[in-house]
Amino acid sequence: MEFGLLNYTILALYMILMLAVGVRFMSGNRDTETYFRGGGTLPWWATGISIFATMLSAITFLAIPAKAFATNWNMLFFNFCVLLVTPIVVYFYLPRFRKIKSQSAYAYLEERFNRPVRWFASGLFSLFMITRIAIVLYLPAVALSIASGMNVYFCILLSGLITLIYSTIGGMRAVVWCDVIQGFILAGGALYSFLWLVWHIDGGFLGFVRDASASGKLDTFNLTLDFSQPVFWVVLLGGCAASIISYTSDQTMVQRYMVSTDEKKAAHSIWLNMWLVLPITLLFFSIGSAMFVYYQQNPEQGMPNTAINDAIYPWFIANQLPNGISGILIASIFAAAMSTLSSNINSASAALTTDFFKVLRPESSEHGEMKFARFSGIFAGLAGIGLALVLASCNIESLWDQFNVFLGLLTGTLGALFFLAFFVPRVDGRGAITGVVVSVLLTWLVQEYTSLHLLLYGLVEMVLCCLVAILTSRRPRR
Repeated sequence: MEFGLLNYTILALYMILMLAVGVRFMSGNRDTETYFRGGGTLPWWATGISIFATMLSAITFLAIPAKAFATNWNMLFFNFCVLLVTPIVVYFYLPRFRKIKSQSAYAYLEERFNRPVRWFASGLFSLFMITRIAIVLYLPAVALSIASGMNVYFCILLSGLITLIYSTIGGMRAVVWCDVIQGFILAGGALYSFLWLVWHIDGGFLGFVRDASASGKLDTFNLTLDFSQPVFWVVLLGGCAASIISYTSDQTMVQRYMVSTDEKKAAHSIWLNMWLVLPITLLFFSIGSAMFVYYQQNPEQGMPNTAINDAIYPWFIANQLPNGISGILIASIFAAAMSTLSSNINSASAALTTDFFKVLRPESSEHGEMKFARFSGIFAGLAGIGLALVLASCNIESLWDQFNVFLGLLTGTLGALFFLAFFVPRVDGRGAITGVVVSVLLTWLVQEYTSLHLLLYGLVEMVLCCLVAILTSRRPRR
């Protein structure tokens, strides 16, 4: 299907709006405090929407409807785990993060353990951000290319370069306000999709529920004790571990805790994110099931092939929705990608600038720090875009599964390090490093030689890292 002039025009207007926001905040970034934290004056509701838009990447935007279309609602509670994790973050982690004076969360790991722990955590995070930028660019671009005929390299370069420009010139304030706009676009687009589907399903909403239930598309609870499959227990444990890791050790999230004027407003933003995640997750699962019912009732439209996986939702948008409306919905997919990309670029820049440049060049001026901050953001963004282009040329299959394996094998240690730093005073630097090395090795062995589901790798690594760190730390003298 041809994307069409009207749809391209809508997409162009959206991109111009994002650039305009970046230009709007360019002049105010005279120091790294404003560039990375927005001067600590951003409203809590905007920060909450920014957290929500950042965590809801284009991968989630595409993967949840595709998963619900092809299977059922077994994965629903993966995102719902934020309901359990948010109180822990607000009451136990947030007060400690607010006391960190540095622009990087990982600076505290040097204060608590030693500099090698800080550099390991910050370096791992920066590598993770570059990889995540590539994945967040590549997967939606492939899906959009399959669904609408847009060139995959064009999709990668368009969203990647526009995001790189506005995030590096506008800093955190541009990132947050663009996230707010993108949050409304992606939520509004998803809601329109579901309402359109329900309107075109025989029997309306009740007809959707009836037919989806009859086909098993609304099945949610699989209580089988099989930890090699995404059953309820696996999804619940894996989801809680993933949320803990993201909300307590990811510089992208920790920066958001610092942009509000005080701890109470920062807590409001975290709670707001939770209340946004719950309904939007339910909405995306409903879209997937509604698409199944719609194509089942309208076989002449051609049931999408589930082999195209994450392209099912954009395929529906491009082939079923009216010209113009489909352009807005495709823009919402770009919005979902760009909200995550901008945060990844800014946070990678914060980690590289604060944990490496300022440590190695303590005599540098504010002007020098700002130059490096922008340079490092450009470097991270271009590295991610380049890697995305390489992935597109390699035509790699099952990349999302491999990415989740990578997350479980490496980022679990970050969650463990902050838990140990905040709550286990007897652990020292030597124990922390030993815990990291041993847990990565043991988790790799679990991945290679057991059938444990990949959602549990993060939990396994966190537990192993904590246990080894405690056992190998020197006991304090009495």
